[in-house]
Amino acid sequence: MADLILTGASRGIGHALALALAEKHTERLVLVARDRARLEALVADVERKGGRAIAVPGDLSSRAEARALGQRLAEAVAPGATLVHNAGLWPSKRELTPEGLEAAFVVNHLAPLVMQQALLEAGRLRRIMVVSAGLILKGHFDAARTPTGEDFSGIRTYCNTKLCFALAMRDVAAAHPELDVLVLHPGVVRTDLGVRTGPLGWLLSLVKRGWEAPEVCAARLARILARERWSPAGEARWLVEEEEQPWPAVAQDEATRRAVRDTTARLLAAA
Repeated sequence: MADLILTGASRGIGHALALALAEKHTERLVLVARDRARLEALVADVERKGGRAIAVPGDLSSRAEARALGQRLAEAVAPGATLVHNAGLWPSKRELTPEGLEAAFVVNHLAPLVMQQALLEAGRLRRIMVVSAGLILKGHFDAARTPTGEDFSGIRTYCNTKLCFALAMRDVAAAHPELDVLVLHPGVVRTDLGVRTGPLGWLLSLVKRGWEAPEVCAARLARILARERWSPAGEARWLVEEEEQPWPAVAQDEATRRAVRDTTARLLAAA
């Protein structure tokens, strides 16, 4: 039985996906999130459905924490594992990490790369799925401002950081043709991502009532995970829900791709 690592497993899409996969009994689930109690409760729920799961608590709020998490995962899983990058942050205000970087830039982009690198170095991965966002098409990367959030926006920062990670994963696919890599927009899903307080939060809660439930999205992702192959060797394809689409224009822009690549390499080298 192969291993499937699922980040952001304690709530929303991740929680629903873990329960959907539990019913298939095809993989051991390696569930990752910050909240140990919620993870352990989810492990129990998975096992009640006949699945197998373990909890690996971990934090993607810093490069150091991500590196430690990656090492723990490399020790816990066998070669041939699938990694589902699902954890994410939609910030409402600019916050800096102790390293002086904007929090969403770390959680949505740098830290997943650091965590993943330990698994790649240990030869543990066969497939990587990135639960991204259709809003990458609104993203813009400023090498001088985005990493530290000097261009912070309650909407745009999410778009920018999701774009960065999508572009980085295209480079990972090119550098590791042995991997099957996919980046996708999962749908417009009713979760607590991007929750706000006050009148804006109230309005958003009303709008979200019309969005699909996490369980609907989870069933979609489970179908995609069941596919024999996602992308040609050396490439990462882009899916909008279950349909392959051309990459958005901003993700094809060579200047943007080069700026993200160079900035990411510099920051990872300094970690």
